[in-house]
Amino acid sequence: MTNYQNFHAAYPKSKRVAYTLGAVVFAVLLAGFWNYHLVDGFGKEVIAGNTIGDTSRLAGGYEQHGSGFGFIFAAIAGLAATFTACNCVVFAMIPGLACSTDGSGTTSAMKAFGAFTAGVLVITGGYGIFAGFLGAEGVEVLNQRSVRLGQAQAVFSMLGLIMLVWGGLELGYLDRIKQRFSATTRAFFNQTTTKALLLGTLVGLFAVGRPFPVFREFLTYAASAQNPIYGAGVMMVQGLGQIAVMALLFFIILWLGGDRLGKAAVQKPYRFRLISGLALITGGTYFIYYWGLAFIFDIGRWGFKLGWY
Repeated sequence: MTNYQNFHAAYPKSKRVAYTLGAVVFAVLLAGFWNYHLVDGFGKEVIAGNTIGDTSRLAGGYEQHGSGFGFIFAAIAGLAATFTACNCVVFAMIPGLACSTDGSGTTSAMKAFGAFTAGVLVITGGYGIFAGFLGAEGVEVLNQRSVRLGQAQAVFSMLGLIMLVWGGLELGYLDRIKQRFSATTRAFFNQTTTKALLLGTLVGLFAVGRPFPVFREFLTYAASAQNPIYGAGVMMVQGLGQIAVMALLFFIILWLGGDRLGKAAVQKPYRFRLISGLALITGGTYFIYYWGLAFIFDIGRWGFKLGWY
């Protein structure tokens, strides 16, 4: 049987729907009970505070600390955002990357990770150019609470929708639509490097929507240079920082099961498709609920409303 037939035979629609509903429920519970005070505080006070100090004070200190410090600030700002609501979905990308192997051991997975990183760098670099042209005064307007929250809600809701559609394609719910495209187009988008590049592009866009205070303070510092090239450089370093923990987990998975992953990819590739699709559904649902529905209908912040934290 073909991979398509194997997938539908192993996971009939009823089973896929049950798995999908489980992923959606998990994502909604995670978004509803998300304690942003805890994770944001960990990033700002523990990661940033114990390495570079008070980022609020550092934001306007470009003339004092110089351009070199900006790269350190960038790396810490990215790392500090790791577990925030505007970046935690990055871990949903691990299954798609770890399963990006064609039986050649870790070679294809490493190529996929390279394409993923390239996508992150292109988007964050472009946003850094924008910040460099804006300058400190322009970024100050961008950092106003109403602006940055509106930007976050729009960006992450759209990203969530894209992830849901992608997950639906992976899980076979949109096969009729997929079949309307040419065989060449389908083959191109089925390549592991193409998928990885698109995943990296999505993660790079996390920075565009990010309202996290440490990131916004870094943005002010970077824009103070009034140099789009410098802005691109430090923003790309920030992009590497935001995927650093995810990359570490990815390499650990490859180290522990690289050869076994390669064999499994040849023998039962449909399992990888299921895992990747469910991860995308989970991440997309989280973004849409947390950044979209919860704000529009006031149906989030359950832990706060219950007085748990």
